[in-house]
Amino acid sequence: MNADALSLPADPLSLLQEGAAAFGVTLSPEALGRFRTYLQELQTWNARVNLTGLKSERDIIIRGFLDSLAVLPWLENASALVDLGSGAGFPGLVLKLARPELVLTLVESRGKKATFLEYLVALWSLPGVEVVQTYLTPKSARKWGPRFGAATSRATFALKRFLALAGPLLLPRGQALALKGPKLSAPELDAARKCLAGLGLEALELHEYHLPISGEARLVVRATKSDA
Repeated sequence: MNADALSLPADPLSLLQEGAAAFGVTLSPEALGRFRTYLQELQTWNARVNLTGLKSERDIIIRGFLDSLAVLPWLENASALVDLGSGAGFPGLVLKLARPELVLTLVESRGKKATFLEYLVALWSLPGVEVVQTYLTPKSARKWGPRFGAATSRATFALKRFLALAGPLLLPRGQALALKGPKLSAPELDAARKCLAGLGLEALELHEYHLPISGEARLVVRATKSDA
């Protein structure tokens, strides 16, 4: 028996429930059933398609599902979310399972990952979700125009790049939310701060949190679209 199996309860979903509760999130039985399928399908697909570097059940639950749920408190006033560089669905698809009423657009440039997302959405007959396979640029984001209450990304882009993509997509008072590791370099932060005014975004806020179960430190970096 490997170490990962020893560290998991008999039902891995109890770990998800425990961690979600630490964030003040209660997952419905329907959501838990979908998370169980998500875990199984992600491992199956990961064996032949490199969807994520998270391989073990424990890592997927803690560093994938629970890390994604950490951003939920900032989405209270958002009815529509765009997730940029969705990959295996972190955080966008996880947030949709926790908040089914959220209208979600998943943007992913790589065909195999977009296919995985489309497969899951169809498998669950999940309403209010659009998967867009495209390489989004700041120019194409400006053509889309402001239509979202929030934009997310998890460890996909440098902060300046994420803001350049998210800014044009956000409605007034919309939130740009980047999930990052425990530290950001000074050059990355400085570059991001210099682009804020040109994108109609207000000052960056850094919010530290810790993953349930593992205690690992993480950051949410937030910028808000101005009213003007």
